[in-house]
Amino acid sequence: MNLAIVSTNKDKYSETFIHNHIRLLPATIHFLFDGYLPKQYSVDKGITSHSILDLKKKSFKNLFKTEQEEHLSSIERYLVKNKIDVILCEYGPSGTEMMHIAKRLNIPLVVHFHGYDAYRYDILSSYGKKYLELFQIACAIIVVSKHMYTQLIKLGCPENKLHCIVYGIDTTIFKNRINQLKEPLFISCGRFVEKKSPQSTIKAFKLVLRESPNAKLIMIGDGELLQECKNLVQELNISQSVEFKGVQIQKQIAQLYNQALAFIQHSVTTHQNDSEGTPLTIMEAMCSGLAVVSTKHAGIVDVITDGYTGFMIDENDIETMAKHMIFLLENPERALKLGEAASQFIISNHTLEIYTQRLWKVIENAKK
Repeated sequence: MNLAIVSTNKDKYSETFIHNHIRLLPATIHFLFDGYLPKQYSVDKGITSHSILDLKKKSFKNLFKTEQEEHLSSIERYLVKNKIDVILCEYGPSGTEMMHIAKRLNIPLVVHFHGYDAYRYDILSSYGKKYLELFQIACAIIVVSKHMYTQLIKLGCPENKLHCIVYGIDTTIFKNRINQLKEPLFISCGRFVEKKSPQSTIKAFKLVLRESPNAKLIMIGDGELLQECKNLVQELNISQSVEFKGVQIQKQIAQLYNQALAFIQHSVTTHQNDSEGTPLTIMEAMCSGLAVVSTKHAGIVDVITDGYTGFMIDENDIETMAKHMIFLLENPERALKLGEAASQFIISNHTLEIYTQRLWKVIENAKK
């Protein structure tokens, strides 16, 4: 099968789920990227890239085409020339940009929603106005949580087109070091953005230090709120206990997980209604054998069972988050049991192999 994967970004570090689509789906992959309406393509899974606009046909007729019309025509020519069987659009807005091309060429369209594209007010007030048409044209719509499934039904997606497929974890990278007591170290990993509320994580950890002054917090990632968080750590006078690691590759993240007692993330719904899908970092931490303390938010509730694989708190409840963190510090054996249950849950239900098979089945069915 010739599969066109359309994504806004080529190699955004936080989009490992899209990288895995390109790397693992058993098809001849044509990777189209750079904007919701792609401007570049790659036939070697992103190693090299070329401009789609260079493919525009030279003719007298084209002299009267607008730049947008030439762009659309170039994409169409690429898809026809390469005999694309199915188009997989990453994110709803990419689907809206590609849906008329798919319809004109009679190419099955599958759209994979991941998070903000299903919730954020600014997206819903712009691209979201086209979602009803997208839901009619697309053969299948994929979501990553039960919460997002319900949200897309509210937006008008026919339930018979919806498929809830939670991400998969690479168990060759994220492994559980069984029965090894960990350091009094907490880990958070993710972009420093409003919906992950890293300031709440820091404030909860400040409360932890009152009871356990030897505790440490490592924060992995980058983003618009990073400097604000660094400033907050200084203001709270806890710089000696908090380390910012910046962006790390998966193997480096896995090594840090192996040192830690638990993973913490305080995801919230933002003022713009932005929301998580199912955070991949939480699932990677679970696979690594870490107990998780997180919020009752979006798809997080699909993968964490309170009291069995971790602890769940209400959004913005910093005090209860701190209490659970202190409990894990005081009961490391319980932390180990929670982490072991978390690891077994991921291995049984959400490996990369299971996820890829489920996704591929939807794509194959779209071609039929």
